[in-house]
Amino acid sequence: MTSREDETGRTGRRPAPSPAAAPAAPLRGTGRRVGIRDVAEAAGLSITTVSHALRGKGQIAPATRERVRRAAAELGYRPDPVARGLVSGRTGILGLVVGHMSDLPWASTYRPYYAAFSAGATMTAVERDYALVVVPGDPASGLWARVPMDGLIIVDPVREDPLLADCTRRGMPVVTDGRPIDPGYDGVPTVESDLEHGMAEILGHLRASGAARVGLLTGPEPDAYTQDCERLYHQWCDAVGQAPAVDSPAAAEDPVEAALRMLSAPDRPDAVHGLNETYGQALVVAARRLGLGVPDDLMISVMRESDRSTGTADWDVPLTSLSLDARRLGAECVSVLIDVLDGKEPDHVVVPCTVVVRGSTRRGRAATG
Repeated sequence: MTSREDETGRTGRRPAPSPAAAPAAPLRGTGRRVGIRDVAEAAGLSITTVSHALRGKGQIAPATRERVRRAAAELGYRPDPVARGLVSGRTGILGLVVGHMSDLPWASTYRPYYAAFSAGATMTAVERDYALVVVPGDPASGLWARVPMDGLIIVDPVREDPLLADCTRRGMPVVTDGRPIDPGYDGVPTVESDLEHGMAEILGHLRASGAARVGLLTGPEPDAYTQDCERLYHQWCDAVGQAPAVDSPAAAEDPVEAALRMLSAPDRPDAVHGLNETYGQALVVAARRLGLGVPDDLMISVMRESDRSTGTADWDVPLTSLSLDARRLGAECVSVLIDVLDGKEPDHVVVPCTVVVRGSTRRGRAATG
């Protein structure tokens, strides 16, 4: 994990993606899909030999494998996913579900994180020849059970998570982003952010920047991310000898109201860490209404899904962030799930966090950039 100043000179350019493979071409004049029998005829080999060569099985001479590969390429052959699934017992489909998908606060608080997570998961799934589908989070509807999946990724499992329990009953391979809160799931592979070090670093940064009292604007979500951040914050307060200052919007409450409540208290904090970008912006709005200057009267930091500067141009005040690298978390979840499907022993993956310092905590300096 590293702490660094926000970079302003990056172009944001990315390497151009490699061209996608062309779809299987129909045999000229027939309109039908190229099949393994056609490859066998073109290569002058048996169907069994061609099948083994294409799937990397059997004792096939390198020259024969190359002969089959060349014939398949010339004909535009692509494996039939349905036929391959019948042989392997797999569908080639991975499911993704978010614990907060049916919860109203999700739409306005954690959307950037989940969007970045899904993007990273999708890219990795495609690279590994899998498709990724988002499935309903309510097992009572019966909809998700009708989607043919090889395994499932649950993002932010909640307390008494019904989908996690259903996967366990059905024997569905599952990986979680964030640890399951309830007991009995020790064997579930998990990918997590390194919040222990990340929270210590962001809270320490606020204190080192001159804060006399650091607060936490948390949320009502019953997931491990929220609970772990609150626990780590209280531990940090005990370690530095500071009385905690915590507030949270109710499920249907505007986060600005919670921020106003916190910043109007007689012993208000002069620095606050918000658990997502929405809470950070709520703190900015509340500070403006109360006549507090950022960062001189109030320093603000937030959790972000990425350490990239994209999107900060629309902020009134550039906010210092604890970035969780959601794209990598999504990619790691897919890799771990495929390892489980391949019979490998899954690793417990911990992804580092990054503190990016911006104007909202540069007390005594210009609060821009």
